Amino acid sequence: MDINELLVESVDKLPALPQTVQELQSYIAKAGSDVRVDTVAQIISADPLVTARLLQLANSPFYSFKSNITTLQQVVSLLGITNVKNIIMADSIEQNFKVDVSPYGLDTDEFLKKRNEESTFISSWLSQEDRNLSYMLVPCAMLLRLGMMVFSNFLIQNKKDKEFLAALKKSNFENCSAVEEDFLGVDHLSFLGFLFHKWNFDEDLIETVCFINNPNSAEGKVLKSAYALAIVNRIFAPHNGGSAFMVSSALSLIKEAKQKGVNFDMDNFISKLPAFAKVNLPK
Repeated sequence: MDINELLVESVDKLPALPQTVQELQSYIAKAGSDVRVDTVAQIISADPLVTARLLQLANSPFYSFKSNITTLQQVVSLLGITNVKNIIMADSIEQNFKVDVSPYGLDTDEFLKKRNEESTFISSWLSQEDRNLSYMLVPCAMLLRLGMMVFSNFLIQNKKDKEFLAALKKSNFENCSAVEEDFLGVDHLSFLGFLFHKWNFDEDLIETVCFINNPNSAEGKVLKSAYALAIVNRIFAPHNGGSAFMVSSALSLIKEAKQKGVNFDMDNFISKLPAFAKVNLPK
């Protein structure tokens, strides 16, 4: 059995999604176009912890609503049923996952801080340009580095973490994907698509993740979301995000997207860049 097969097996041992999430998935799948806001709210309300977390997230900088959100009906009506399902799933996975990214040579606290900044940036950047797109991408941003987290745990458990870190250092942390593929048979972003499919995330979200490395190959309604996520990834990539090269790459993707009929406001994007990336804008 090779290491990639062992990795896939390890995913089956991850904690199951909470019962509330499973019931919500089942109801939405069965109801189809007849899905009802009040029924979704009722399913969620049966779990006080999920309810509290959802309200907390709705009132966080991830969404930046002008007034305080106090009821589940408000959350579901404002975000939409699919987005609520995705955010609950993303938060449940995140809350139940032990994070130790030392095999990547990263500080775990800083890693988690950047992950939150990434979700907040999506809202800040896209909320005025395309609010629905920002709603869709928040849960994706929350879990964008989940593949790294799974890989880290797997490498530690199989005593490959030090060897993996040594390989990253040898490449000066500039070719993380190649090292991941060498050790695990897949890079962490491609693996995220597999995880999203396994957990039955929304199909558009799965496709968006699958095209993050080559958004120009996306089509239809996921073209814009694929470009947006690819752009954000350039700014917040764990080792070299926000570098002069990655900022230039993000700006090039915005221009490329325009040629594909996807328009992002360049001035708005630049104005919302975090300070660590803004200092590396081309002169």
